[in-house]
Amino acid sequence: MSPPGHPLRVAYVLLREPSYSETFITSEIDAVRSAGADVEVFVASDGDRLAELRQVVRTALGHPLRTLADVRALGMSYLPRAVLAAAHAARLAGPIAAFGPDVVHTHFVNLPTAIATLVGRRSGIPVTAMAHAADFLLDRNGGALDRRLRLLSHLFVISKAAAGQLTERGVSLSAIPHGVVRAAFDGEMVEPQPRPPDGVTRLVTVARLVEKKGVDTALDAVARLIQIGVSVRYDVYGDGPLRATLEERTRALRLTDVVTFHGSVSHRAATAGLVGADAAVLPCRRAADGDLDGIPVFLMEAASRGVPVVTTMVSGIPELIGPFGGWQVPPDDPDALADAVHQLIHSPGEGQRRAHRLAARLRDEFSPALQARRLLAEWSRLARGGAWT
Repeated sequence: MSPPGHPLRVAYVLLREPSYSETFITSEIDAVRSAGADVEVFVASDGDRLAELRQVVRTALGHPLRTLADVRALGMSYLPRAVLAAAHAARLAGPIAAFGPDVVHTHFVNLPTAIATLVGRRSGIPVTAMAHAADFLLDRNGGALDRRLRLLSHLFVISKAAAGQLTERGVSLSAIPHGVVRAAFDGEMVEPQPRPPDGVTRLVTVARLVEKKGVDTALDAVARLIQIGVSVRYDVYGDGPLRATLEERTRALRLTDVVTFHGSVSHRAATAGLVGADAAVLPCRRAADGDLDGIPVFLMEAASRGVPVVTTMVSGIPELIGPFGGWQVPPDDPDALADAVHQLIHSPGEGQRRAHRLAARLRDEFSPALQARRLLAEWSRLARGGAWT
């Protein structure tokens, strides 16, 4: 623990190094450091499955009673993940204790939270976690999820929608202290670059090609726009398991001259693809397996560049867009999506106004500095409150 008057010490427990799609974690860490906290990051896994297995065996055989206590804390229904969490916690507990944090924090309420809570139980340190979307929406064990979250000193959610989704999953949020902290966006705010009108409406999507992104709906909407005489170009950046299916749909709709699948590209190339775009299109939906976006980073990237967005009213997206920050339509409705794009084409001034409002909301509500202040306020309260219980 840090002495009175010294910077708050925060131990971040991450399952692995943040990926390309998890830049909000590094943005948050940088902002927390900039706000004056002393931060150390502890990564549980380097991806070596054999090394993980050895750690599990060493922990279970070397400390069977402690491992059993960890498993009981997380719930017997959480096996074998509880045993894996116990192994990771056993390895991290010493280095984290040596750092002497006031609070342990993690992102995602599946395995990372299980690890963090066990570290907290060993050291008597408050533990907090951030819930996003897929980390709990794809968790079929609602009882173990609720049990795991009850071990936290405080739960952060990225949206009010996420809180509702957790309740739907059987989590008793009334018994768990919680509050909203956004997934921070620290990208550069770029002045939109007007391009000479050429009569072609350029639509852009940057997304992993999976069901929840709704790219098939966007393709159908593009086909409808062409049917009514709109000249369209649609660029899709990203790859995924549905790419072949989506390319086949493009051929079936006779859109091969209109739609370009650029595949997996760098972040720089993907964001460059937004330059000169007329609209950022992302018709998100709930997938058949329950997966759902939280607040897509792509929409934030578009907002930061002044590109109007056309998306859907699902999950936390309305909390980003607000009532007048873009066009929002029901999911799985290509006619409504095409109509929204058509409105944007014929009302470029309105598109600019909505893009301006969205950029302002991104600066005001999703800045890393604001999220850091929200986190530090709660962490400071927990640190003053004494030991974790």
